[in-house]
Parts: sequence; structure tokens; C-alpha cells
Amino acid sequence: MSEPNNLPQAISHKKLNNLLLHAQKESHSSDDNNSINLEKIEFDELINNWEIVTKDVIKTISKRNKNLLKDKSSNSLMALGAMEVHLNLALQALNAFNKESQD
Repeated sequence: MSEPNNLPQAISHKKLNNLLLHAQKESHSSDDNNSINLEKIEFDELINNWEIVTKDVIKTISKRNKNLLKDKSSNSLMALGAMEVHLNLALQALNAFNKESQD
């Protein structure tokens, strides 16, 4: 520790604020970037899996398989139809999200 101590004993609040205002911003560390990239990869994978499963569910509902719908009330069938509509809307929303992400 042969370096001379050039730090002042005291600093005014005004001078400290001035230094903070003119200080250079720190760049993000590579750990932060790696964490963000990992989160994005995990999110993309989750969304892709959801899209595949959702399309399979819609396909199955669209087939109107009598064995699956047997013994269901009219309210249950209407609820299933509403679910199909909502899943289609969700897929459209995902497509819009993906389209904007590519731009």
C-alpha cells in the first residue's frame, strides 16, 4: 500500500451531487446478460411448448369426438366451445407478440 491517499477528508453535498450527475454509467456485467439470455431462452421454450399443446387441444376439440363428449351437459359443451374460442384468441395474441418481436 505505497499508493498515496488522494481521497479528500470531506466532501460537500453539492460537490457529491455534481460528481454523481457527471459520473459514467456502469455497463452491465456479463453475469446479468447471461441471466437475461437464459430467462429469454426458457421463456421462448415455454411459449413454444404451450403453442404446440394448445394447437393439439384445439385440434382434439374440433374433431368433436363423440366418446369424449358423451355424457356431457349442454353447459359443459358450451364451456368447451368457449374454451376453444379463447385458446384461438390466445394463439392470435401469441402470433402478434412474435410478429412484433421479429420487427
